[in-house]
Amino acid sequence: MGDIMITFIRTANCPADKFGAAIAFAHEIAGYVKTKVGVEIKVQVPPTGGNPWRVRWVSQYENLAAYEQAGQKLMSDPKYMELAGKASAQGITMAGTSFDEVWLDV
Repeated sequence: MGDIMITFIRTANCPADKFGAAIAFAHEIAGYVKTKVGVEIKVQVPPTGGNPWRVRWVSQYENLAAYEQAGQKLMSDPKYMELAGKASAQGITMAGTSFDEVWLDV
């Protein structure tokens, strides 16, 4: 068995007229997370099929402890919480559409 990694994926829907703003926001918050906790976050959108007005963030961690530590650091950071709230407050993402997944490499 190779290295075991934790992959975290957060997906959110956005209104069609806010798609550009959603992509810009996704990169903004990804950049902040990299600066704050040193984790690279990929920003992705669907190339075809299904709902095209989605954006997702994908990050990987060495193990579950590293994932939890990064999450705790972000949840206690006022600037991150302000950025996270910006998406809903400005209608960039649609309330109640965020979906989180945590995957384990095997």
